[in-house]
This record gives sequence, C-alpha cells and structure tokens, in this order.
Amino acid sequence: MNRDKFKTMLLGSAQLKNSKIGARISRITLKLEKFNHLPQWFAFAWAAVYLAIILAIVKGIFPSSIPFTYFELWHTTGTLSDWCTTSWPILAWAIGLTFLVSILTRNSDEENIYAEYLLRNGFWVSLRAGLMEEILFRWLLLMLWIPMVKVINFIFLGFIDFGLIEIIHLHIIAPIANFFTMDILKEQVGNPNNWSLGAAIIIANSKFRDGHKYLGLIGFVNSWFIGMFMFYLLFKYGLVAAIVVHFLYDLFIYLVHYLDSIFERSRT
Repeated sequence: MNRDKFKTMLLGSAQLKNSKIGARISRITLKLEKFNHLPQWFAFAWAAVYLAIILAIVKGIFPSSIPFTYFELWHTTGTLSDWCTTSWPILAWAIGLTFLVSILTRNSDEENIYAEYLLRNGFWVSLRAGLMEEILFRWLLLMLWIPMVKVINFIFLGFIDFGLIEIIHLHIIAPIANFFTMDILKEQVGNPNNWSLGAAIIIANSKFRDGHKYLGLIGFVNSWFIGMFMFYLLFKYGLVAAIVVHFLYDLFIYLVHYLDSIFERSRT
C-alpha cells in the first residue's frame, strides 16, 4: 500500500477514535487487516503460475536450453544458522540504516499511535516480498531469460559466432557487476562457458531493481545490490535460503521502525 494513502487511512481512523462506533470499526479493521494483502498475493501468485507454465513449456520443448532442471534451484543446503551467518552484512545494513534514519527523523503521530498495526502490516509485506519476489526473480525469470538471451544473441550476429550480446556481457557488463559485488558471483556472472546464465542474472536482477523505484534513488540502488546478494544465496544454499533471508531483511526494517515508534510514543 502506498505510504501516503496509508497515512490518509490512518488519519481517517484517528478522527473517529473518540467515538464508540469509530473504536469498534477500528477493532474490526485490525482483525481484518491481513485480508488487505490478498489482492497483492493474488497478483504475485498469478504471475508466478503464468511464468511457471511458460517455463515448463520451454523446458519441455527445448530441455537443453536451460542448464538446470525445473526444480533444481529449490534444492536446499545449509541451515538457518548458516544462511543468517552468511547474510549478516546485509541484515546489519538493514538494521543500521533504518536505525540511522530513525534517529535523524521524526515519525508522524499516526505512525506512533498505530505502531502495532504497522508492524503487523510489515510482517505480511515482508512475507509476501520474501516468498513471491524470490520465486519470480530468482527462479522463474532467471530460468526464462537464459534461453531468451541466447535467441537475442543469435539474432545480433550470433549466427556467425560474433554475438554482440555475449561480447557486451562478457567484456563490459560482467566485469563491472563483478567489481561492485566483489566477485561473489564471478563464477556465474563472468563465466564465458555459460555466459547466458550471467546475462540472465543481470537482467532478472535489473527487473527486481526496477520494481523498487518507488523507494527513491537510494532504495533503487540498494535493491540492485541486495538482489545480487540474493542470487549469491541462491547458488550457495538454494532458493529457500534466499526466501528466508529476504523475509528477515524486510522484517528487521519494520522491527526497527516499530521500536522507534514505541520510543517516540513513550516520550509524548
């Protein structure tokens, strides 16, 4: 839900707080709040089903075009402790940056009054983002873009073994991406023997980044780096690890904001 729209909704509720009817409506709204997310869940689920069907068709007709079996990326290794230990830099970043912003800014009265509501809302948002975004971007779109970049490369002079897409990726895009990610995905992104996987990672992550434009420039750039780290988790531990860590990353942001709201509320 858009932040401004959410604030408007809260202000509308606040105007009714002195009314018994308004209080009752507020209690009912809180009980039904989890259903507010159903349209978003449905939209993500529909997109996932649609892409999963297309992937099954492509994989069935051209099985060698994708270097993974259908559910191979779901294979899970390691433990929750392993996943969190490996991910401590981004989890610390989420907590630290949110804490810094909380120190430098003041919440609105509505954010402090409805802190519990916002935390519950944040749980469902985090769960949806962790589960559905990882399924879409780290599995389905990644798998589908592998054969797509091969076709595009073939069209752009790949048929004479001078594919422009392959050349641009291996000699320009991959080195830049590996530099900024400290080579954590060098084996996947810059491998000339499997360049289409690297190109698919970059494209899928760019789609993931573009989906976070509403967060502003910092959030836009941050999403690209977080997305690349999620790909690192995908290849190291499997898709489930990326789902769990993504969920925790978002949830920690909401938790810090909640604690800040409680602190500000206690001082008023």
